[in-house]
Amino acid sequence: MNRRVGLVLGALALLFAGRGGAAPEDAFQPVRPPAWVHRISRMAFLTPGQVDAAAAMGVQVVHTNLVWPHYPLKSAGGGLSATDDRQLRDLVAACHRKGMKLSLGLPPFPSVALVRAHPEWRVHPDRSGNALKVEPKEDNLGTRLGCNQGPWGDYLIQVCAELVRDYGVDGFSFDGNYQPALCYCPACEQRYRADTGRELPPKVDLDAEGYRRYLAWRGERLEDHYARMQRAIKSANPDAVLMSWTVNAGRYGHFLTNPRAMPARMNQLFDLPMQEWWLDETNLGASVAPTFGAAYVRAAAGDRPAASEPYLMSRGNPYSSDSFPAHERLTRTLLAITHGSVAPQSLGWPGQVASTEQCFREIRTREPWTLGARRMPWAAMLVSEQTRQFHAYRDVAGRYLPHLFGAFRMALEEHLPLELINDWDLTPERLKRFPILILPAAAALSEAQVGAVREYVRNGGGLVATADTSLCDELGRPRGDFALADLFGVSYRGGATSSAAPRPALDPNFSIALDERYWQERVGVSRLTLVGPGERWKPLIGEGAPAGTTFRGPSVSVSEPADGEVVARMVQEGATGAGSPAIVSRRFGRGKVHYLAAGLDAAYWSYAYPYQRRLLATLVRDAASTPPSVQVRAPMCVQATYWQQGGGIGSTGGRTVVQLFNGLNSTGGHGLPSQEVPLREEAVPIHGVEVRFTGPAPRRVMVQPGNHAVKTSRSGSVTVAKVPPLSIHSLVVAEYASPGKR
Repeated sequence: MNRRVGLVLGALALLFAGRGGAAPEDAFQPVRPPAWVHRISRMAFLTPGQVDAAAAMGVQVVHTNLVWPHYPLKSAGGGLSATDDRQLRDLVAACHRKGMKLSLGLPPFPSVALVRAHPEWRVHPDRSGNALKVEPKEDNLGTRLGCNQGPWGDYLIQVCAELVRDYGVDGFSFDGNYQPALCYCPACEQRYRADTGRELPPKVDLDAEGYRRYLAWRGERLEDHYARMQRAIKSANPDAVLMSWTVNAGRYGHFLTNPRAMPARMNQLFDLPMQEWWLDETNLGASVAPTFGAAYVRAAAGDRPAASEPYLMSRGNPYSSDSFPAHERLTRTLLAITHGSVAPQSLGWPGQVASTEQCFREIRTREPWTLGARRMPWAAMLVSEQTRQFHAYRDVAGRYLPHLFGAFRMALEEHLPLELINDWDLTPERLKRFPILILPAAAALSEAQVGAVREYVRNGGGLVATADTSLCDELGRPRGDFALADLFGVSYRGGATSSAAPRPALDPNFSIALDERYWQERVGVSRLTLVGPGERWKPLIGEGAPAGTTFRGPSVSVSEPADGEVVARMVQEGATGAGSPAIVSRRFGRGKVHYLAAGLDAAYWSYAYPYQRRLLATLVRDAASTPPSVQVRAPMCVQATYWQQGGGIGSTGGRTVVQLFNGLNSTGGHGLPSQEVPLREEAVPIHGVEVRFTGPAPRRVMVQPGNHAVKTSRSGSVTVAKVPPLSIHSLVVAEYASPGKR
């Protein structure tokens, strides 16, 4: 055996011995990012030759590629080549001289030499053994795909620790290093058997419970890999970080990926997760989908720094940044900031040097009111990855995302303070911060999660839940009835009939433009009628509230409530009779519950009527135990997010920060609807925006950037601030008196 290879294997054997082959720890612990991460807002993707240009623009963190994982380890007599060694030292020194951190983009692929020495370290897609026979090639990464659950994963950890210790690298990102759908390498075979007592599943099949169990196990193993990597690099330098790419925190295409390549919870093992943030037609850029993505990457990170890099590629096939308006780039950047994302910039877009500088200037002017800010709690909305992966996997775009996007769009247009939360946030301690919880068709919930929701409502929390919520356990196995039936007051009676409506005679000038798809999509149409307690909401809902309102969306059939009130009923188009309950309202303990068998949330995304938004917003406000302490009055095109710095809302020395974004698109609707992408060239100022602060009067209210004082008026316990005309983005900052200065 080669001496250097023997030393490598010896080091890995010690590493394995320390772990004892045990399963990952049960108690998941998010990483605690170093303090400097919370002070970062200006990151850039560039080539090593652009370091000076980045420094001149005020960049704080450089992301670039330079070297590949070396073999053997330096500690085993190997290390980087002389050329790579010199170039990496020069790069680190250049960044540090300019006061910038270096996050090294490290391709997570073993070298040709390593694969030749250890072909078994690669991913094995089957049990045939053919993976061992594939010749590794420099120009074909598919021949060098290592399994991070075996010795390669441990080796990569050691490489990263060496680069931090010996070169002063500040952190890493990986474009890859996730999990394959299924791997039969020797390490996976052995560990799955040791951890679970089972054999690996025979194939990738989300319909099979055995495969779902495997996918959950594999996700925990991947988390364990990154937790150990964090311990290794932070042992070399406590300030070292993983600022890595995520594929499970908001980008539309990633939501559609089945099986998942990483669990969403793994984002909390990155010091700062990043996503490529696309607004092109394949990611529904003219809708709220990208906005949701910018908010969700922040939520998946645990309401701490996360990044959405605004891509300039639009008008796909082919992609191009030709004639890309600088205004659109700035608009995308400020939209990301509005929803809590860091907005990194690439220095590589052709002809966009001036727009890059402009974006960094605008980011910098907003830092005092964005850094260290945390979401102001009011409404919490669950984004259930369990539901996406184990219940709605056959049709994520149709069965899962519409519920999320519709509820999110409602809150956005009604200016309600909304925080996205995750499966792991459904705990009594976490939920008690929120007056209202929204569960948009959250079908897959564990018994512990169900218990946490039940305790939350019993203790006074409000709940709005829709459609399939709690019908399955955390692996998507059907329960037969809602686990939360005692809260909803109704039992599940099956999916609502959604037969195609009869084809009426149509005007020939209309029918000539229709194809068969029009009729295929004309299903699930009902008539929605407010009854009983719902009648009192008609004036609030406005136009569209009378009997016989059209509803087209997902729904389920439920029993008549024993003690709740039916707010609305639905009757399938063409049917007769009273119909089945569509909305049921009732008390549970000290809390209030509105259950919607009719998925108004999904309907508002896919077939929107104004009454759907108004009714859903009314139900949310009605169920909430307290109203929001800060409210925005503005047109629906204005997006508002609510933050706090320092102490709590209205506390001494604290700040309440309301970010306002003008989403008006003066060029929208001018292109082919199926390929419409925002390429905004101008801002149309919005006048008449008001922000209302309930509670202690702020010492002063300013609009930033620019340090503009805002005149306020006081009415009872409410301070009203009239905001100057909103161009693209402003921050309304309410400052409260320091101790002793009231």
